[in-house]
Amino acid sequence: MIFNYFFINNLVKANKNPVELAKISQDSTVKIKGFFREKDCFLNDDVNWRGAGVIIDKTDEFYVILTNLHVIGFWQIYDSDLLTPEIDEYSLDIQTVNSNDWVSVRKILVNAKLKDFALIYIKTAADYPILPLSRQKPRQGMNVYAMGHPSGLDFTFTAGVISGLRETRSDLEVPYQLIQTDTVLNPGNSGGPLLDEKGQLIGIVVSKVSQKCGLNFAIPAQEIIASFEHEEFVEFPLVPAQIGLFVEQLKQG
Repeated sequence: MIFNYFFINNLVKANKNPVELAKISQDSTVKIKGFFREKDCFLNDDVNWRGAGVIIDKTDEFYVILTNLHVIGFWQIYDSDLLTPEIDEYSLDIQTVNSNDWVSVRKILVNAKLKDFALIYIKTAADYPILPLSRQKPRQGMNVYAMGHPSGLDFTFTAGVISGLRETRSDLEVPYQLIQTDTVLNPGNSGGPLLDEKGQLIGIVVSKVSQKCGLNFAIPAQEIIASFEHEEFVEFPLVPAQIGLFVEQLKQG
């Protein structure tokens, strides 16, 4: 499979003020809502969720959105059944800034190593700015800024610093890096952008530790770029009947 590389090399750019950074991040951030229905003999599950994503490229007529694996519903689907999930219905829709319309997803690529990021493709005639991934190396003490939709509060902008650089492992025991930050984040921020002072996309928000103040995490852009270069992405089926088996097979490696 051939991939476009949605990243830029480090450029000498002036720092921007927080008002400018809020505008940059908001214009490229999207809202994501998902739904699936899992049916079996014992229990039918209807699951809804919301999250964020960031537009990182435009290829031909498609915009490419970066988000988390859990924001496309991967783990919710996997956990919906002890056996192979029987998905009866699945939908994932995108809403951009200054729009009341939801756009259907045309294609999804997920990380085959089960690192917590994925790509969404949408088709729209509208024109939106993009935030390419930056090769900027995150450093402890850097000021960072996040945009997302915590608790349904759309396009919320918060700021903080990089508290540390950590390592985690995917469910396939593949190691990858995380940014630890004290930036205020909550459910609804997942998949949203993390910017540096120059307005460069240095990561995407992934999680917070429950009941812990100021203990939040993002995936560095460098980690995502490496996955592009190593062609670690596979296509997620949009046909409901194919999703359960795909999720189970990917989870088994």
